[in-house]
Amino acid sequence: MTYIELKLFIVALLVLVLAQVIPAQAIPLNQWSISCRVDKGAIKRRANVWTFRTSANKCSSGSWKQRAEIRSAKISPNQKGAYLFRTNVSMITRKREKFDIFQIHDGRSGCAPPLKLTVLVSGHIEMVSEINKNSGKRCIRTRLSSRISRGRLMRDGTEQELKVLVEFDGLGGFVVTVWIDDVMQNSGTYKSPSIKGAYKSRYFYFKHGVYSPKVFRYEMTSRGMKVSKVRVIR
Repeated sequence: MTYIELKLFIVALLVLVLAQVIPAQAIPLNQWSISCRVDKGAIKRRANVWTFRTSANKCSSGSWKQRAEIRSAKISPNQKGAYLFRTNVSMITRKREKFDIFQIHDGRSGCAPPLKLTVLVSGHIEMVSEINKNSGKRCIRTRLSSRISRGRLMRDGTEQELKVLVEFDGLGGFVVTVWIDDVMQNSGTYKSPSIKGAYKSRYFYFKHGVYSPKVFRYEMTSRGMKVSKVRVIR
């Protein structure tokens, strides 16, 4: 598929997806709770607004130092269907640190999950994935897309809409597409690894918040967060 064909495909897909949103059918991916533990006051919810602030990483795994995240309930990797994660995020910080804002996790330990959206120091978003081999003793890093996003997530308190469309294939893989303020940024495909000794996903769940290599002061709000089951027509 050429670049022009890809752009036309994505534009058509966007129109169709947004026209086919089916509300209130995304359980359990719309059931959220705090991931691991966090410092007091690091995660708060008031009505439809989640607020994330700096916290030490209190999870038993993961080498990064700072973590304030929520996680959804789990679904089977054999479940087929498309889900749209949508929220309005606002980040305030004086630091230009990279952090993960969204993940599709499968409970593995020792390597990055099947997908994480990493906000780089520039504000651009990178799609990162790793193959977990030999119980995390070897991590094979892959990019689900060869390029980073064109748009950026701001750090000055500007509210921006973030949408992540995940199309599960029922075979342990998925296609993911990301938008910032209704502008398509990136798309990539994750396939269940066939490499000998690779970790096979036993379930999937979403994570959202701020997970970073370094501890830095910030406040991020996520307003109107919702996961909806959608019907994608091509």
